[in-house]
Amino acid sequence: MWGSGPINPPPILASGLLLQLLLSSPMKVTYDKKEFYRAHLARDFRFDGKFFVAVKTTMIYCRPICPAKKAQLKNLEFFIHAAQAEEAGYRPCLRCRPETAPGSAAWNGTCATVQRAVRMMDSFALEDLSIKDLAAKLGIGSRWLSELFQQQVGASPQSILMSKKLDTARNLLDKSSLSITEIAYSSGFQSLRRFNDAFKIRFQKTPSAFRKEPVSEGQLRLQLSYRPPYAWNNLISFFSHRAIPGTELVEDNSYQRLITHGDIRGWFKATHSENNKIDIEFKLSKHANILEFIVRLKNIFDLDCDPMAIENCLQEDKKLKPFLQQHQGLRIPGCWDGFELAVRAVVGQKISVKAARTILGRIVEICGEQQTLDNSLQLERFFPSAENILAADLSNIGLPSARVATIKALANEVANKTLVLDGTADFVDTCKKLLAIKGVGPWTVEYIAMRALRNPNGFPETDLEIQKKIARLHLDPQKWVPWRAYGAILLWSIK
Repeated sequence: MWGSGPINPPPILASGLLLQLLLSSPMKVTYDKKEFYRAHLARDFRFDGKFFVAVKTTMIYCRPICPAKKAQLKNLEFFIHAAQAEEAGYRPCLRCRPETAPGSAAWNGTCATVQRAVRMMDSFALEDLSIKDLAAKLGIGSRWLSELFQQQVGASPQSILMSKKLDTARNLLDKSSLSITEIAYSSGFQSLRRFNDAFKIRFQKTPSAFRKEPVSEGQLRLQLSYRPPYAWNNLISFFSHRAIPGTELVEDNSYQRLITHGDIRGWFKATHSENNKIDIEFKLSKHANILEFIVRLKNIFDLDCDPMAIENCLQEDKKLKPFLQQHQGLRIPGCWDGFELAVRAVVGQKISVKAARTILGRIVEICGEQQTLDNSLQLERFFPSAENILAADLSNIGLPSARVATIKALANEVANKTLVLDGTADFVDTCKKLLAIKGVGPWTVEYIAMRALRNPNGFPETDLEIQKKIARLHLDPQKWVPWRAYGAILLWSIK
């Protein structure tokens, strides 16, 4: 049985337009206030982050699970995105903290342009990007980009980015020992004054007013939320079987690893906590764009997943329904870095998981940088960069020469920046470039799409194990669209 999160109050029965909210775009839904109010009264955790409740008399907005006394329906407004509530003049509740709610997956119900824009906001959060700059990176006009956001998100790109930055800052104020100035720059603000002004407008308090208790020096912690159920034990098992010696470690029901990002070297440890949260502890060589780190962590643990929407779709294939009941809270194991995941995929072609892990360990030993971040850590080497791999002799790692050539060709494309694997590039174009590399086939591309490019419909249909189970169980993967990646994870879990 898959592990699950903490027990929550009995869920309400999703019906009518409320079910539409679960199954369709989280960005723009025609809804009935009474349906939302019903979910709000039940404090149903499945709807956490799917909509927000604003109280007209106090001008405060909350998560639907807020423990505060419920106001009458006539005094409430409902919003799909927190930024919409803020644009309407509401400020976040200090009790339920809307900024800590799990997000809605950027791909769900939105066009490719909006998906890429949201990911670029995360990746370039430290840059003072204007909407014109962002539109230029996407190859469209700034007016059209703003219209797309209003149509599909219901808020402006500026509001979304500001919300992300302030959410990160609020989390750091609670959990880190960083100074106010360090938090401002780590959250993507270009000046302390701009940070203080924006923070006070949103929270009606200064940043320093939120620091009621001292935090230990050097401590950098975050808590990230998810919607239950969550199959944490199985996700940890997946990582454990694939952990690269010296770079990753799974013990005491937690996952830790060394990480790199540009010239930053770091380490994090993730542990399952109570109340549908994951505790994250960091060590970094220098101050970094924490917003981008949060996005990567959410990708690794698939924290923005909407389990009920996925289950409702997959059970359209009636023969899959019994297995969905046995394996609740499925998550797609993501990755810290797209290039690393691509190398893993190439190495893992036609060999066992155990053999792939051994070879990856050799690659790290040969060209992975030694960590000097903290001598007390159990981990020793970072996964090598594309440049490290290009410069290394990999002839004796135990792979056929053709496979080594594929890894080198992949590294060359990434090093030259002609191949971008962080999800900000055009998805179709990225897949075409991957397929153009000799030795990279459909299975490898789909595997990378699932775990690195964040495509919930990625499906390695040529996988032998998946083919056997589809045939044996008489399944129809076309019924799983747009969540076929979760169907693949489910099939790999069925014994």
